[in-house]
Amino acid sequence: MCGRFWNALSWEDYRDSLGLTGAPPDTNFRPNWNTAPTHTVLICSEHDGERRVEEMKWGFVPIWMKERPKFSTINAKAETVEEKATWKGSLNKMRCVVPVSGFFEWRRGPGKTKQAYAIKRRDGEPLLMAGLWAFNDKVDADQPRSFAIITCPANTVMGAVHDRMPVILDPADLDLWLGSEPWGDAHRALLKPCPDDWLTAYPVSKDVGSVKNNEPDLVDPEGDPIF
Repeated sequence: MCGRFWNALSWEDYRDSLGLTGAPPDTNFRPNWNTAPTHTVLICSEHDGERRVEEMKWGFVPIWMKERPKFSTINAKAETVEEKATWKGSLNKMRCVVPVSGFFEWRRGPGKTKQAYAIKRRDGEPLLMAGLWAFNDKVDADQPRSFAIITCPANTVMGAVHDRMPVILDPADLDLWLGSEPWGDAHRALLKPCPDDWLTAYPVSKDVGSVKNNEPDLVDPEGDPIF
């Protein structure tokens, strides 16, 4: 799954990694070192052939729902995204990218112990996570746009921490994922784990477990990388 991430990206990071043009949007690029569900996040989507970043709430609310879902909608499983009514209405025209600096995951240890890990790209580039978005102004008129991150089975290295991971897109695939072409085999083929050598992971403080903590040192290593 993917339930927590951090984002310290600048406008230049968004522009260069997403191929954006024009002036930066009138929005807040302040870092969030411990982004959690219900937080407002800068998402990239495409409208009338133009890519843009805009704020959306993490926790997908389909247009047909009259109240907030009673089940978690922060992640959509790649294996069932075409089957579940929650997601399939967004597959054709409401695909998005969630650009982040990295994400957190917890690995189970002996007994009930858990260790938090930070996972990011080895080359320092933003992680471009595949997502779906929806518009629903009946449930939340103040922030009608919401999103979910698509997850898939873990690749070999990520399997050392957790059995699932976000779908991380190659920048070369953004034209397809964000474009207007209806859902098909080409999109389906992108819902897979990224190459093993893209990622690195290292232990971090257990303080990341509390969303009240939101400081840069949350992503400082507390041990050697495990891959």
